[in-house]
Amino acid sequence: MQELYFYALLLFTSMLWAGNFVAGKFLVGHASTLTLTEMRWGLAVLCLIPFVWLREKRLFPSRKALLPLFFMGITGVVLFNMFMFLALEKTSADNVGLLSALNPVSIALASFVILHEKLKWQQVGGMLVSLLGVIIVITHGDWQKLLRFHFNTGDLFMLAAVGTWGLYSVAGKKAMQYVSPYMSTLWSGIIGCLLLLPFDLFSFEVKNTNPAFWIATLYVSVGATVLAMVFWNLGVQRVGGTRSGVFLNFNPIFTAILAFFFLKEHMNLIQGIGTLLVIGGVYWFTMQKKERAETVHATSCEINR
Repeated sequence: MQELYFYALLLFTSMLWAGNFVAGKFLVGHASTLTLTEMRWGLAVLCLIPFVWLREKRLFPSRKALLPLFFMGITGVVLFNMFMFLALEKTSADNVGLLSALNPVSIALASFVILHEKLKWQQVGGMLVSLLGVIIVITHGDWQKLLRFHFNTGDLFMLAAVGTWGLYSVAGKKAMQYVSPYMSTLWSGIIGCLLLLPFDLFSFEVKNTNPAFWIATLYVSVGATVLAMVFWNLGVQRVGGTRSGVFLNFNPIFTAILAFFFLKEHMNLIQGIGTLLVIGGVYWFTMQKKERAETVHATSCEINR
């Protein structure tokens, strides 16, 4: 029964992250991608500082964690957010959410290339099914676009964001050998903001603000960054990282629902088929990892007894 509570928490986390893409639509056009990224993570850092202090009674990471935290700041804070906001300027929120379903695959590919983790044939099959779904989504079922290479620029920016997230996750895996997930989130945010500051200091400008802009800013900073991270780590702590990762597959579903209600965006039948292929492929991929993770987890529990 207690496990169901944490599954519900992870489902809510997926909804918070899906809402991030919808809220981002209310932000683009009011400021540059640099400024939006700086605002999002600046507010998130201010919220995380007291949280980390109360939880860990310290604010500074160990020296061994500094290099991977630096790469986390570059990839997860600077590049990912810039690519995401650029994507939201050029494509729909539901497309951004759909393509974000490839994050687990991106993590696996980055781990395979950088950490030399092995991939099973079932996982490769899952990636290929997901790739087919992505092609359907970004071409809207018009296969001639593949020949003309007229892809939506925003979709390509989101694919770049997904690839960057894989690199961020690999850096995070290394960093969290020395610090907690909360500390790593705080310092990747601080490093990312410091890296952006010289480029945005003299061009920082927010224009034509309205209540929707400020509500969306608070949401992406507090809801989709701070709260989602806390809830995510609670879920990972209780049910394991691989099981938690499966819940990322709900991101495109929640994004499409929220985009329908708040942005009046509609998804056609062919995009719906693409959605099912993306989610199905990722599930096939993570299902194989799940079995291995459960075995490792069970062995670990026996050792710790």
